[in-house]
Amino acid sequence: MPKLRSVPVIALASLALMLSACQKKAEGQVVAVVNGEEITLTELNAEIAEMNLPASADKNMVRSRVLQRMVDRRLLVQAAKEAGLDRDPAYLTQERRMQEQLLVSMYGKKAMDTIKVPDPASLDRFISTHPGAFSGRKRFALDQLVIDVPSDPKRLRSLEDAHSLDEVAARLTSMGITFAKGKGTLDSATVNPDILKRIEALPAGEPFIVPQGNKLLINVITGAQPVTLSNEQARQVAAQAMRNEELGKIGESRLKEAKAKAKIEYQPGFEPKPDAPAAGAKAAAPAAPAAN
Repeated sequence: MPKLRSVPVIALASLALMLSACQKKAEGQVVAVVNGEEITLTELNAEIAEMNLPASADKNMVRSRVLQRMVDRRLLVQAAKEAGLDRDPAYLTQERRMQEQLLVSMYGKKAMDTIKVPDPASLDRFISTHPGAFSGRKRFALDQLVIDVPSDPKRLRSLEDAHSLDEVAARLTSMGITFAKGKGTLDSATVNPDILKRIEALPAGEPFIVPQGNKLLINVITGAQPVTLSNEQARQVAAQAMRNEELGKIGESRLKEAKAKAKIEYQPGFEPKPDAPAAGAKAAAPAAPAAN
């Protein structure tokens, strides 16, 4: 009786995968199969939904083009994996960060869905108590100096008694801090009401600082134009702002609860440090942007 040749387990597994891939068909909820990987109707519809298409769009044409784009992307992803990039430490780090950001975003959206739309009386009260975002809303024109946040923010305290952008530029130069000159705008609706009062109380030409990511914008107001909203527009903006405020409270509460339950250990030297004080009394921080 002839002996059966032994077949490596890996070869059997590879054969099983090949057979499985061959069995996949583009039918039902599967709109395409790319080298054995399915693209589903749910995935296609989700991609199309993000495009915010007008009602007049040719849906069949759009669907065809989006699906082909997804097929092309899947082919490139497969090529990248064959090159081993999905095992690269840099990729794995970014993948985890993106997954975390997506989960936090979806967690926030789920919380937002539980927040009721404010009633008209509440909206009108909010509008009357936030004139900078409504009746007194303005868009300021700015001259700016842009710098990186210094490793020691206390160095910027020497700017407190600088009363013009030229003075600020001279002092930054003397400290060896590079800057870029530019122009910008600031919508009063995006600024905390208390900080807006401080900005508007500054003498003409007096600089103030607004943090933006890892940059600091040192600004001087050069002009202002009123921004008007209809009553309906104002109520829509107020409703979103009120819901955002409530979402912020929910987020803070949930984070506080999570921290209370968590066990967090830091390597020596990596412990959280208290926030550094802002550079002088003329520092300002914008609130969340409002709709136009």
